[in-house]
Parts: sequence; structure tokens; C-alpha cells
Amino acid sequence: MKTRFTVSMLCVLLAGCMTNKSLPVSYYQLSTTQTLSEASALSQSSNIIIVDKVQLIELFNQQALVQLQPNNKVNIANFHFWAQPPSDMLTWHLINGLNTASDTTAIKSDKFYRHNEKHRRLVVEVDEFAGHFEKGAVMSGTWYLYTYKDKSYQLSQVHPFHFETELAQDGFNALVAAHQKNVKQLSLHINQSL
Repeated sequence: MKTRFTVSMLCVLLAGCMTNKSLPVSYYQLSTTQTLSEASALSQSSNIIIVDKVQLIELFNQQALVQLQPNNKVNIANFHFWAQPPSDMLTWHLINGLNTASDTTAIKSDKFYRHNEKHRRLVVEVDEFAGHFEKGAVMSGTWYLYTYKDKSYQLSQVHPFHFETELAQDGFNALVAAHQKNVKQLSLHINQSL
């Protein structure tokens, strides 16, 4: 009788361990602001900037949110993802930020553009885009501005950047909100240097 009871309890315990509910998957997107359409913006501005796709190192260019932990450990979220690849998302938000905050017209580099006209090219390399256990959301890297002269690009500016935004509270929603502030700071930093 004791053996049956023990085996029954063990079976119930094992069944409870195997029927683990899966957690819901969450997707996040940085919020955007309205900008002029590219066609109307091009007709209003002669200060054109071609924006290359933002380059992220592979660790941070995945859809799962990344957190840097103590002792050089990295946590990649299992159920919390960006709604699109971070390099694409950052590129479009950078273009949006440049178009809303300055007299320039920023367009994505793969759009049709006649390269013989006067323009500049922006290249952004991000080497850190993650949550940090002490610093909150961290975004760092370098941006380069090239001027089109004599049918070639000449480097005119190089600026490293590093932004840290503390989280208002724990959780992935707060992390995404802090990332949003860092991306906005990057747009403002570039606009002030143009």
C-alpha cells in the first residue's frame, strides 16, 4: 500500500513538472512621430542626407532583447522580442528623428537618389544596444558623416556616442522606454552636429 501511494505521488509530481504552461511572447516597437513624406521633404530641402542601414554587432542585432549581467554574462530574452530586426528599426527611427528635428531631408540609402547632386551620407555603427544591470539601457558606437565631392565621398565628421538611461521601473516595458530615449538622444546629437 505504501509503495502504491509513493508511486502515485511520484507520478503526480512528475506530471505536474511536465505540464508547464508556456509564457506569452511579447513584441516591442519603438514609437514614432509623424514626418513629412520623402517626396514633399525632398522638394523643400536642398540639404540631403543619405542614411545607411545602421550597423550593429551580431550580439545586439537579434530580435530577442539583450541584457548585460554582472561578471560579463549576457541574458538573451526567451519571450521578449523586438517586432523587427534592431538594425532596421534603428535606421527608420534615426531617419524619422533627423527629418523631424532639422532642416535636412534624410532618406534611406537604398532609395533611388541621383548621386551627382550635392548631399551627405551618414553611417552609424552601434557596438552596444542592451539593457544593463546597473546603467539601465545603454547605446554606444560611432557615427560618420561623408560629403559627396568630386564624384566620391570624403569623410567630414566622426563622432563617438554613449548614452545611458536609467529604467523608471523593472521590466521590459521600462527597458524599451529607456531605449527610446537613447535613440532620440542619438538623433538630437547628430542634428546638433550637422
